[in-house]
Amino acid sequence: MVSGKTLPNAFAGGLNACQFSKMRLNDDTRDDMVVFDRATSKVSTFVAQADGSYRYDPSYETAFPNPYNWMLLVDFDADGRRDLFTAATAGMRVFRNTSSGGKVSFQLVADPLMVEGFSGRQALYAGPTDLPAISDLDNDGDIDIIGAEVFGRNPIYYQNLSRDKNPNSAAPGLDFKRNGDCWGNFFINDCEDFTFGINCQGGGRIATPAGATGSARPAHSGLAFTLADTDGDNRKDLFVGHVGCLNLTRARNAGTNNERANFTSVDTKFPANDPINMPSFPAVFVEDVDGDGIRDLLASPNDAARGLADYRATNWFYRNTGTNAAPNYQLVQKNFLQDGMLDLGENAVPALGDLDGDGDADLLVGHYGTSTANGARAGLWYFENKGTPTDPAFDLITTDYLSIAQSLTATNTHPQLIDVDGNQSLDLVLTAQTGRNVQVRVLLNQAPRGTAARFSLAEAKLLTIPKFLSGDKLTLTDVERDGLIDALVGSQDGSVLYHRNTGTTTNPQFTQQNAEFGGFREDPVLRARSLAVVDLNGDQRPELVVGGQYGSLLLYRFPDKPDQPATLLDSLKTLNPAGWGLSVSAADLDGDGLPDLMLGTVAGGIRFVKNTSEKVIVTATEPDESTTPWVFPNPTDRFVTVRPPFDGQAEILNLSGQVVQAGTWVRAHNETKLDLGGLDDGTYLIRVTGQSSMRVQKIVLWK
Repeated sequence: MVSGKTLPNAFAGGLNACQFSKMRLNDDTRDDMVVFDRATSKVSTFVAQADGSYRYDPSYETAFPNPYNWMLLVDFDADGRRDLFTAATAGMRVFRNTSSGGKVSFQLVADPLMVEGFSGRQALYAGPTDLPAISDLDNDGDIDIIGAEVFGRNPIYYQNLSRDKNPNSAAPGLDFKRNGDCWGNFFINDCEDFTFGINCQGGGRIATPAGATGSARPAHSGLAFTLADTDGDNRKDLFVGHVGCLNLTRARNAGTNNERANFTSVDTKFPANDPINMPSFPAVFVEDVDGDGIRDLLASPNDAARGLADYRATNWFYRNTGTNAAPNYQLVQKNFLQDGMLDLGENAVPALGDLDGDGDADLLVGHYGTSTANGARAGLWYFENKGTPTDPAFDLITTDYLSIAQSLTATNTHPQLIDVDGNQSLDLVLTAQTGRNVQVRVLLNQAPRGTAARFSLAEAKLLTIPKFLSGDKLTLTDVERDGLIDALVGSQDGSVLYHRNTGTTTNPQFTQQNAEFGGFREDPVLRARSLAVVDLNGDQRPELVVGGQYGSLLLYRFPDKPDQPATLLDSLKTLNPAGWGLSVSAADLDGDGLPDLMLGTVAGGIRFVKNTSEKVIVTATEPDESTTPWVFPNPTDRFVTVRPPFDGQAEILNLSGQVVQAGTWVRAHNETKLDLGGLDDGTYLIRVTGQSSMRVQKIVLWK
């Protein structure tokens, strides 16, 4: 809940630079919304509700092919189902929509899409930063394409001849011919600089008349086109977004809806009442957003200018209060769909832990930051879990937990909640970017165990992590199972560095031991960045959850020893990609005894992944101590080795049952050395407590 409002799509994952298309996802009578976020190459599916709203439903997303750069849904074969167009290498791919009975499916029909050019058949050109207009320009029943030419100076008309060649065919096809070397008789010079009077009907030769205005210089490649009749004259006008511009241009067609289109004027501020002005490179989409049968206007950046905008509000919705023939666009909101989800703008990083001492997991979320007069500042959003152990309900308490944004000149805050000093209460580890440097602070919990956490930013201790660079991701965990918190660094190239804590719980010192921990080495595809060490199935053996830079989410068996490789577990190998730049946190949120996952995305949102693993019940059996002792030597003059049958906390108690030495995490069937040098001579109890088991053994200390 945010500001008293329940978010219907809280865990949709955030949106930055969106391309919107409508299509039927289920088998009802309403068209649904499909969003491709160019910033993350992520398809998100929203099902239309009876009241005109949209409900996020990720179950359809895996049916979509892997698009990149851009994606538009257009019905090319007139079967009533929108087909999918997306980028290919210097061109485009086309997938036919073969959905049926509420089951979404696509079939590849062109890769790349071909066109009859000046010198034979060739791939239809679509630049990697461009967005073509795909629409029936000439109203003959088949779709045409308006794309940008290579240098980005002007549009090119690719005419579909399938109806011309087969006028009686029920299904038009993809038979394209390049129509000249330019289209519309104009050049695009810059954001508000257009040259008119260009001869585009000269058989491929472009002639600029004497006295023509404008510099006619080549623009940077990157144009976003959309065709629509914007003034009710039955001529299709052209929306133009430019990669180097903040404004959207509406170019008016004074010619015809074919190769003889003639653009003679532009409006560089459109719509006039509330002009579109984006952080960069605006693109627009004409779709019936509110389900009233009249096509509205949606605008969003066609790229992600990281750190230069508030990406919590980049989807502008203009309702059409006119008609389809004569539209009148009125601005309704600047955060379409974003207002119904948890969206912090950029680079969301969650951390789960009980902060208020009520026994359930609360939520901290770091992020890139929000713009202020003094530059971007990032703090932590704090959500208190006001639900039940089986039904969490997160309520936003503050967007600046501990006043971090006010106190630190920092961006890219990354929180982690973990017991650093071994007193069995959660401490806060805060990673943040300060200028060109990355700083890691430890805020020790000053509250008694089981009560609300109490942190002091002023008393935070800076940690030095070797070879920890901007863009890397830090995970503190006890790798050696010696009671000391070590450091794993997911580097930008995909390798994982292991730094062993050679200090103490209260004074950690990190020394690099392995530059390829778990066998993770430089990998441009996986780029294992975010790591979480957690027992996902209750077998008391930890797993390693790996969030990749490009959306992969993989599960590995945590290595038994630091120099061994991590083993990929095939059972969770095919988890649905959840967006780029994943950051992973885990906690049991539904009371089933198994930790669930919260995933932060580079788009600034959070995704929730429920753990549906079958829980493994581990039952400890009493070993034959004559042959398999689990605590030795006994008696001892100082050190004992613990080798328990299950993972747990090993504590030292006196014979009255009082804890005289705090717990140390010990791992099943692994040897952990305990130092009893601080105790007086006598008889003690060593107690190991696991998730569902406990063992106690006497030990004699005789110095």
